[in-house]
Amino acid sequence: MNWFNQLSRSEKKLIRYGSILISVVLLWLYVYKPINNTIQLKSKLLSTLSIQYNEMESSQKLFKENLLNNSKYHRIEGKPFVTWIDEQLSKNQLSQFVTRSEPKDNQTLILTFESIVFDDLIKWLQPLEQNYGISISEIDINLIDRKNGLCNARITLEEE
Repeated sequence: MNWFNQLSRSEKKLIRYGSILISVVLLWLYVYKPINNTIQLKSKLLSTLSIQYNEMESSQKLFKENLLNNSKYHRIEGKPFVTWIDEQLSKNQLSQFVTRSEPKDNQTLILTFESIVFDDLIKWLQPLEQNYGISISEIDINLIDRKNGLCNARITLEEE
């Protein structure tokens, strides 16, 4: 510290102001600027995530509305399972091939088909399982006319 005492008054003043200026610059460079940059990044990220969250909420609401409004795949509540299956058979013009319909319980039905076109049967069964939540627990298919694709079938349908 002897060297500092030997300096002139103007040199001491210059060193004091210089050290204060350097301290301020170092604080700004190594403390304020990194903290400020981090705050700005987090703020931008929060804004982006908030926008995405709002879009997801609106998409979820839209999805639920579409699901509810899509009457193509609705089953009328309160209608017995057997009655609903009979309506689906009539709607797809397959009821004339049903020779026997045996309800096991309120949620299970065994259907026996004779001389039905295999492709028509599958076209009817696939949407039942995919869109209406009806499972095919058992199926027995016997081919009777390979050329025309006719078969006899015994199918157990269960409401899930």
